[in-house]
Amino acid sequence: MASSQFTPNLHLSAWADTDRPKRADFVSDNTIIDTQLGGHLANGGIHVTAAEKAKLTEPFTVSLYSGSGESSRVISLGFQPKLVMIYKRGVPPVSHSGSTTVVNSAVGCYGHGASVGVSLTSAGVSVTEQSTASDGVRISLNESGSQYTLIAFK
Repeated sequence: MASSQFTPNLHLSAWADTDRPKRADFVSDNTIIDTQLGGHLANGGIHVTAAEKAKLTEPFTVSLYSGSGESSRVISLGFQPKLVMIYKRGVPPVSHSGSTTVVNSAVGCYGHGASVGVSLTSAGVSVTEQSTASDGVRISLNESGSQYTLIAFK
C-alpha cells in the first residue's frame, strides 16, 4: 500500500507504520520538491542579487578627504553614487568673504543634477576648487589642507 498520509504543504508522502512505500511515491515526491524548489529559485522577484544585498546592508558610505588644491579632482568610491553630499568641515555651507560668496558644500543626485562644483561619475564624484570668484561666487570643495566629509548613497 502506498502512503496513506501526506504532508500539509507540499503533499509529500508521510507513511504510516502500516504503509509500504513504493518507488512511484518517491518519484512523485521528488517531482513535487523539484517543481516547488525550482520555481522558487527561478523567481527573480523574491530574491536579491549580491549588488542589491550590498545596497540593503550598506546603503551609503561616509568618507573623509583632504583638499589637494587642484581645480578639479575625482574621488573614487568604487560604485556609481545615486546621491552625494559634501561639506567642508568646520565652516558653514556657504560663507562670505567681502563681496565673494564661498560655497563650502554641495549635493548631487544621479539623473537629476547637482549643485555647482560637484558632478557624479560612474565610479565616484568630481569636485571643483576655484582660486578666484566668478560672478561673485567661489567654489571651495577641494581647498588645500581643508578637510571634507563625503556621504554617498548607493
